[in-house]
Amino acid sequence: MAHDQQDLPPLPGEAVENQMAHSKRNTSRAVFTSHERALAKSNWSTGSARLNRDSFLPFGSCGLCLGIAREPVACLHGDIFCHECALANLLAQKRDIKRTARVRRDAQQEAERIKAAEHEEDCERVVRDFETSQVGLPTTSKRGKPEIIPGELPSDALVLHPGGKNKFALDEKELSRIADEDRLKARQAIDDEKVVFPPSHPGD
Repeated sequence: MAHDQQDLPPLPGEAVENQMAHSKRNTSRAVFTSHERALAKSNWSTGSARLNRDSFLPFGSCGLCLGIAREPVACLHGDIFCHECALANLLAQKRDIKRTARVRRDAQQEAERIKAAEHEEDCERVVRDFETSQVGLPTTSKRGKPEIIPGELPSDALVLHPGGKNKFALDEKELSRIADEDRLKARQAIDDEKVVFPPSHPGD
């Protein structure tokens, strides 16, 4: 009879209780299963190391020179440093900040210089194209010109109304827009020429 009771399948409640007991006992083992080891490698790293007393600084050690702190000072986070090491580290940080600011300032000045040189080159190109068009020769800045469709007028065209007085007035915004368009056309023409005729290097 006892043998027959052992062969009977467990009740649902008993199966859940056995699984819960197994899960509780699973955390008390001293070794990892293959699944737990793979999970740890995926979440952390593949390397492993054993920490011992050599992995920690002795009490009262400096966090910079790793020696016993001389004239110890502490930061707001509780880290201990030598007074001399703390001052040297602060001075080094200030030097790095000044060097970074100087590099950023030089880069900004270089960008402004390049922008000013391009602006001057664009203005010279606009003047040269204007003088060429006055002589009657075709200009090289073909790109960027709007295509005029017969029967349609561009948005900036001056329309004359018969029987009335037409006032020609340009404000500062209109002049600035025209100047920007001319500089953009000149820059596109210069870029096209650089692509077609790349600048020659002295070593070539």
